[in-house]
Amino acid sequence: MFLREKYFAAANTSAGFVSFFDRIFDPSLLSRLYIIKSGAGTGKSTMIKRTADAAESCGHKVLYFYCSSDPDSLDGILIPSLSFGLTDGTAPHMTDPKYPCAADALLDFYPYLDENKLYHNRAKIIALTDKNRALHKKSSSYRRYAGLAGREALSVVVGCTDGEKLDSAVKRCAASVKDADGKAEHRQISAFSVRGRVRFDTYEQMSEKITAVCDEHGSAYIFMNGLRSALLEKGAGFYYSTDTLLPENCEAIYIPKTKECFVITGKASKTNRTEYTKVINMKRFINASGLKEVRGRLRMCEKTRDMLDCEAERLIAAAGRVHDGLEEIYKNAVDFDGVRALTDKMIRKYVIRNS
Repeated sequence: MFLREKYFAAANTSAGFVSFFDRIFDPSLLSRLYIIKSGAGTGKSTMIKRTADAAESCGHKVLYFYCSSDPDSLDGILIPSLSFGLTDGTAPHMTDPKYPCAADALLDFYPYLDENKLYHNRAKIIALTDKNRALHKKSSSYRRYAGLAGREALSVVVGCTDGEKLDSAVKRCAASVKDADGKAEHRQISAFSVRGRVRFDTYEQMSEKITAVCDEHGSAYIFMNGLRSALLEKGAGFYYSTDTLLPENCEAIYIPKTKECFVITGKASKTNRTEYTKVINMKRFINASGLKEVRGRLRMCEKTRDMLDCEAERLIAAAGRVHDGLEEIYKNAVDFDGVRALTDKMIRKYVIRNS
């Protein structure tokens, strides 16, 4: 039985909605990629889940990619042993075939939608869609300003950090990674969503050794960014995930060949050390007297960041409730028997027949 690897294929960040779909679901690297086109609540996530279940039943490992806005829904899967991918190609991650029918193709749900029912609800659909879009836009605006405050807070911490001491610690950690040649891959494990902040423990589940980097006013990002750069320079193969507010910052690293990971946790005093193989306390790299001098400015930046991000979270949660209402309208206008038949046909052709 394979461990279920769960990731996100996009992120809601201070830079707006950032999609990784083109990289993850690259049709030139797959034998077949199917792209689903349909509306909200029409069975896209269910089709993806049923295909994943069928593949696992046939003994194939599946990589799961969840929706960064709604982590209860699947945005896509990859089945490496079959070189097969299935993904949602509707907004906001609009995806169309690059090599039609040669490498990728559409799975069109629109023939299974009752156009008359949906037209009858035209006014509601337009109103809910526009409201959902507006709420997401407002949430993104607050995150953008939260990002400015967050970057300022981090710059203050950088000025209080013993760079030479930190660099030595990073080099020791990088040097301890042996025989792990490969390439770096971005595999996102956290999201800022309509259900709140979500983080998968995929890296920890795959690891035999877990190092906790205990944060101190965001300083853990300095360490993680340094470690990512050192591993890149070394030519090591690793996965990394980035912070959803400040996506330029690394929040976690997993090294497949050595089955070890580095993850940012809370302050050392609040970290349960028994859960980790090793603990790195970032407080020892911070100049206490220097921090004392800028504490007022730092607290102002952190408070501003947290207040703005809290409002962004409230707005995106409201967008989720609006989207739920939109899904209810579409669910009543779908021929789900037709969608199931289409799913069964695709599973027989590309999963069962090739297993």
